[in-house]
Amino acid sequence: MSEPVVDIQDLSFTYSGSTSPALERINLRVDPGQFLTITGPSGCGKSTLALCLAGFIPHAYPGKMEGVVRILGRDTRDYPAGGLSGIVGLVQQDPEAQLCTLTVNDEVAFGPENLRIAPEEIRERVSFALQAVGAQNLRERKLHTLSGGEKQRVAIASVLAMTPALLILDEPTANLDPFCTMEVLRTLEKLREEQEISIIVIEHRLERLASISDRLLFMDSGRIVGEGTAGEAQKKYVSAAILAAGREDGREGALPPQNKTPDPLEEKKERTPLLSVNNLSAGYEGKKVLSGVSFSAYPGEILAVMGDNGSGKTTLLLALLGLLKPGEGKIYLHSEDITGKKVTRRAQEMGLTFQNPNHQIFEHTVFREAALASHFLSDEDPREIEGKVDRLLEKFELRQYKEKNPFTLSLGEKKRLTLVSVLAYSPSVLILDEPLVGQDSGRLGLLMAALREHRARGGITLMTCHEPEVVVSCCQRILFLAEGKLIIDAPVDEALAKLAQLGREEYLPAGYELPAPGERR
Repeated sequence: MSEPVVDIQDLSFTYSGSTSPALERINLRVDPGQFLTITGPSGCGKSTLALCLAGFIPHAYPGKMEGVVRILGRDTRDYPAGGLSGIVGLVQQDPEAQLCTLTVNDEVAFGPENLRIAPEEIRERVSFALQAVGAQNLRERKLHTLSGGEKQRVAIASVLAMTPALLILDEPTANLDPFCTMEVLRTLEKLREEQEISIIVIEHRLERLASISDRLLFMDSGRIVGEGTAGEAQKKYVSAAILAAGREDGREGALPPQNKTPDPLEEKKERTPLLSVNNLSAGYEGKKVLSGVSFSAYPGEILAVMGDNGSGKTTLLLALLGLLKPGEGKIYLHSEDITGKKVTRRAQEMGLTFQNPNHQIFEHTVFREAALASHFLSDEDPREIEGKVDRLLEKFELRQYKEKNPFTLSLGEKKRLTLVSVLAYSPSVLILDEPLVGQDSGRLGLLMAALREHRARGGITLMTCHEPEVVVSCCQRILFLAEGKLIIDAPVDEALAKLAQLGREEYLPAGYELPAPGERR
């Protein structure tokens, strides 16, 4: 039997200042060329395990480590942080956390350069890695101008260029559009088959991993608690969204019909839109990203904002709140022109959660962070605010962390914290940039329930999302962007039919059958 790439024996790790272990008695073997997927609840220790495999724990993270982690026979204790970089490649949850140069080309070349690879081979590796993730067109771009999904592609390419024996990807598809997700997973499968690279993927969305994974491990509370199939886990994930959205369907594995509550689109001609956008254009550093975008949103609507990475989704959300000044166009809220209004004025009725939660966390404790926006934007008594915040933290399973530093939370927990900080002051418009990132099936249900409650109160939600199943289960409309233009604005079934006509099947839910002409779901 060949030497294992990964050999973990009785691994436990407790972070400094914590009373409970993040990992407890982990035993794991991964052989050459094996494709392993790890899933489990948010905060269960998956990312900590990845840091142990890459050798960053125990060297770069203070805490107590017990047991042994060997990579190709090398004990990670014997190598400094980064000392295994030519053998182990780690793509972290937050791609920005590992980007360290100014341009895409320099970033992808950075690792091989530090391994003292010959210049000609570096150029070949950079070209291969960028092509593998569909990012050749980004080669000369500055990193700070990229979208979240584009940054994620570059982070993956920078690790692929190292050609490691073990490749670890922590939620690699979280910010990727469906087409790029397929391309990245095809590349991983090809690497496994042709170069016998061992691959470990940490994910909540498992449908596309089912056919290429050799093993699926379930983690909970720092332990490996079982093995199973990716199909079973994905069904659980989607079912949580369906049930939380209040849908009913008795067929096994079937997607739900449209919500039976009155659809606001039925009467929109007689109603006043809550939010309207007219001929909006916006961009960065003189480059136009959005062009001529117009739409209206009515009370009680949840709108999915979809499109490929770099199509302008985040730019649209930032422009709505005024964080980006539009080059052209108007924005109306309650029929009032707010185009020239300050961000503080808009924020009283428009609550935004960023794609990267680290960009909007300021306080030293979870509780203070959750209450921060309300103290500035709400007229409620401070005691009422604190009571509401406490209830929301309990609801979103964050109350046990209320005195912890928010930056110590997992990515999924940070995403929920920023949502709580917005929900606490009850804006009429929720603007959510990739809110599903880092959420397991149970926490996805919490999010869907919160959106349903907001809708019932007459609020509207604009949500960027790459999960077609979730969109079908809870949204009333789809706004689909392509190269900065709004090419589809339609009810969900109609939008999916148009996407099918455009050949964009990757945006259709698995097993979804379009209704016959004239038929309503």
